[in-house]
Amino acid sequence: MTSSAHPARARLRGAALILAVIPVLWGQAPERTLFKDFPPDDPCREIIQTVLDSPLYSMRGGFPAREWTGAGYGGAWERARQYFPNQTYFVRPGTFFMTHGFSSDGRLFMEVHESAYLSLCVENRKTFTDGSIVGEVGRMAGAADGREAAAFQEKMGKLERYFRDEAAKASLRRALGDGLYLRLLRELREEDYHMFAGGLMHEGMHAGMDDDVLVARIQAEFRVGRLPVQWDELRAYMAEVGYHRPYCRWAAGDIAAGWRQIEGLLKELEALRKKPKLFHEADKARFERAKAKIGAHLALVRLRMREIWQSTQRMQGLTTSVRKDHVKPDPPADIDGLITELAGDTAGFVKDVGETIQRTELTLRALEETLESWGAWAAGRRPFPPPVTDSNAVLKRVGDTPWPTPPGDEVEALMKRAGEEIAKVRGSLPSGWSWP
Repeated sequence: MTSSAHPARARLRGAALILAVIPVLWGQAPERTLFKDFPPDDPCREIIQTVLDSPLYSMRGGFPAREWTGAGYGGAWERARQYFPNQTYFVRPGTFFMTHGFSSDGRLFMEVHESAYLSLCVENRKTFTDGSIVGEVGRMAGAADGREAAAFQEKMGKLERYFRDEAAKASLRRALGDGLYLRLLRELREEDYHMFAGGLMHEGMHAGMDDDVLVARIQAEFRVGRLPVQWDELRAYMAEVGYHRPYCRWAAGDIAAGWRQIEGLLKELEALRKKPKLFHEADKARFERAKAKIGAHLALVRLRMREIWQSTQRMQGLTTSVRKDHVKPDPPADIDGLITELAGDTAGFVKDVGETIQRTELTLRALEETLESWGAWAAGRRPFPPPVTDSNAVLKRVGDTPWPTPPGDEVEALMKRAGEEIAKVRGSLPSGWSWP
């Protein structure tokens, strides 16, 4: 079987789970099941289908037309859609994140492996629904190790208390309104779906070469040293790196939109400042709505930060892996130079993103402290609300903390070069073969 195996290596912030593949148990043969043989409501099947059906996760709107069409992203995405579920296997225990291969009759198939990514998505799918979340929070609270409860607290911030019983949850839903409430649950339920989208883009790029002779030739030539680069893998790895660029940009834009909502809600709180006390029920309800909505947007900002971190780690891991596993020690100078530049840019991006996340988290905590002071005033425990300068300082820090621009101008050049070399290998094969 030929394979584009690329294990996940990043760490899951918040949940404190290591994003490494689940190792194959000693002596245990993997179980491979076509997704089409799973019931439609199987959570693993539903997750992958949701990703493939989503206009967001394809990032179609995030790619320039020349990249979506000319670099092959659009075709790769459509091929991944075509292969699921009839030619895509679920593999348990997993050894990779995703991979691909050819059956004995020459038909390409894809594989999605059991992994920490998938396990987390299955748990989130079970937890973050209106009907299940209170029960799941109770289960977490009763667990001996407390890890899940701590992770939930970190994700939800000050909203965590609303999910301890049905009455509190209902009050939160009233405060947020159905739109924001259901969006919050949906976004948390689909956390890290973009990681599967990147992997599917990778495998879809391989599917564009659905001829086992050509793939086998490239791999054999690379293995014996006649090719300096395994060109099919270079192109697919770069496609996955390239996918995370628009996703990071989109997530940063979503964070900015969240902060704009928060700014408006802080103004609503400021409108209550002139009141000596919240005597009227309408004022109390207005206060609670604004405070709860701010909490929901803070949870969404934290979610996007986790996803940006996942993408940055993945980009770096893929760039490291492709050089280590699919490039010989003395590659063509232009390839070596482009990969070196990409590795340096990606390492810098990871560093910058990490620092931005730290600064943003400190800003989030400062805002939460300000909201606590507002709450103390509303409850009559302090004579005045916090000074307006506290809120203004938070918003200024947000403005002073722009998100780094994802690197990767080298990605398109590497993909183009790989495509040219694949065409040369195809052309060097004996006549009579049929090609895609």
